[in-house]
Amino acid sequence: MVMKKLVLILSVGLAFVSCSNPSSSSRDTDTPSSGEITVACDESLKPIMEAEEMVFEELYPNAKITMRYMSEYDAIQAMIHDSARMAIVTRELLPAETEVLNEQHISKANYHKLGYDAVAFIMNPANKDTSFSLKQIHSLLSGEYTDWKQLNANSTLGKINIVFDSPSSGAIRLLKDSVLKGSDLGKNCFALKSNPEVIEYVQKNKNAIGIIGVSWISDTDDIQAKGFLETVKVAEVEPILMRLAGITNKPIQGNIALKQYPYWRQIKVASREMRAGLGTGFASFMESEPGQKIILKGGLVPFRSSIRTININ
Repeated sequence: MVMKKLVLILSVGLAFVSCSNPSSSSRDTDTPSSGEITVACDESLKPIMEAEEMVFEELYPNAKITMRYMSEYDAIQAMIHDSARMAIVTRELLPAETEVLNEQHISKANYHKLGYDAVAFIMNPANKDTSFSLKQIHSLLSGEYTDWKQLNANSTLGKINIVFDSPSSGAIRLLKDSVLKGSDLGKNCFALKSNPEVIEYVQKNKNAIGIIGVSWISDTDDIQAKGFLETVKVAEVEPILMRLAGITNKPIQGNIALKQYPYWRQIKVASREMRAGLGTGFASFMESEPGQKIILKGGLVPFRSSIRTININ
């Protein structure tokens, strides 16, 4: 990620408040601004979290954050089983996961709210169908719709293939919960290994729909994101009344901030750290004004700031 310009800006006037640092064990020698820890992160959030890590380490050269990117489920498992100090995900722990922490004499995870992103649907540029109703999204994910002619009688694209990053991804969990109410995905849905693989598959297959975290395409100043946007289309997802009114509803900052785009998510840190160590320092930085500016610049919605929307008549 190209974030070097932010470092000089964020360095000016940055006040970082450190708390007391009672050590919980002999191996816990890190402080809020020094030491080394491992952080597990949902891979759909990788672009924005790479930027946060880079700026934090520029500001605090004695701190080393080892980021491990994986599915949301695996990130939480890594945190609760002590393979990572924190998990950066889009949900809170389930009761059974909290129980694993209880068995280690940790009463609960500590949460830090960072901001909001969304799940985006992308398609090949050759596809003329770029807007879906909520009902159509349900029919696509459930497997009721398996051919593009069911959406557009004039389509020649044939079978619909829906691809996503991982069977245990946060994006699929969100869609199964909110759209399918816990039911299984249709047989035309299958997993790849990462968000970039999903984008590449859609680039090469005219009949595909890809499901990705919007942070992979939200920063329009980023070279990689701009390259992706030149080779795929981002679908609008909207109720029929919005479509009739001519209101666009892509997963962009304003629509996510207003929760007008239906498939938004809250980004949060779940931490097992019970003292003021480097995990607390990194999470506090991301919650602070400099960390929130990185989220804003990355095309997402910071938790502690509002997005101004302007209606032009």
